[in-house]
Amino acid sequence: MTGKLPPLFTLQAFEAASRLGSFSKAADELSLTPGAISRQIRQLEDWSRLTLFKRNGPKVSLTDDGAALLTRLAGPLSALHQAIYPPDDTTQRTLHVSTLASIAKEWLLPRLDSFTRQSPEIRLIIETDYALVRAAPRVAMLAIRHGSRQSTDQICETLFTDRLVAVTSPALKARLGTDARLWPATAMLQHLSLDAGNWLTAAGLPEDHSLQGQAYNDADVLLEAAVQGQGIALGRLSIAWRRLQAGSLVLASDIICPTPRDNLLVLREDSAALPEVRAFTAWLREQAGLWQEQVNAFDLAHPVPAPTGK
Repeated sequence: MTGKLPPLFTLQAFEAASRLGSFSKAADELSLTPGAISRQIRQLEDWSRLTLFKRNGPKVSLTDDGAALLTRLAGPLSALHQAIYPPDDTTQRTLHVSTLASIAKEWLLPRLDSFTRQSPEIRLIIETDYALVRAAPRVAMLAIRHGSRQSTDQICETLFTDRLVAVTSPALKARLGTDARLWPATAMLQHLSLDAGNWLTAAGLPEDHSLQGQAYNDADVLLEAAVQGQGIALGRLSIAWRRLQAGSLVLASDIICPTPRDNLLVLREDSAALPEVRAFTAWLREQAGLWQEQVNAFDLAHPVPAPTGK
């Protein structure tokens, strides 16, 4: 046996488009987008060096070479499908959600009960990690991340914007006051990956001002240190919200800044149409909209002041 075989999923896309006579119908059957099907077919044509379809607007039909390939593939593909996907009596679906521990604990989990009631047939596996794990093709998986949009072959959309706030315990605020220029550098806790430059500038401090207090790589642990009076933390409003509402944290300053990064939904194009992914992303967008309303109300109650002079 010689020569490499094309990816199995490329052959599956070809079989579906051939049988249905439409890239759109094949996309619906395989829970993909028509564009993804078109790319799979183009890849197979490049691989085989054959023109497999005649294209006439939205309709497609097989060429002679395409028909011959379909005849050869029909039996093997059917056998493979039965081997990989044996009959399954369960109706439960599993969805993997990859996110940061801070987002999971402070934003996602307090809202998750409504999704469980809405879609009891979907079992969620919440995976917390700092690395953005790339899902395998057609795996029901998505990610919720805090970052900047980058050029990627994955779907990436902003779920909601956020705010940078300085927070601390009520007792420490009473001792240190609200003018950041007078805070000891050792009292300002550091998040190892937070971009605090905008907030520092607005507070009248140099953008490269050194935060010399304890340092943390997790936003939630950072805020817990502030609760315990270890110092003043710069953090995201979405992560500090529940502690602010409970009173264990208070705003240490009136300076409020938009975050330079957003909270993002990230998923593969070829899994976006899977039923469990569609159900969860629709719920996520709804929850993000409700949260954005709370952020807007917070902005009205805490208008962004003019930058403080040095």
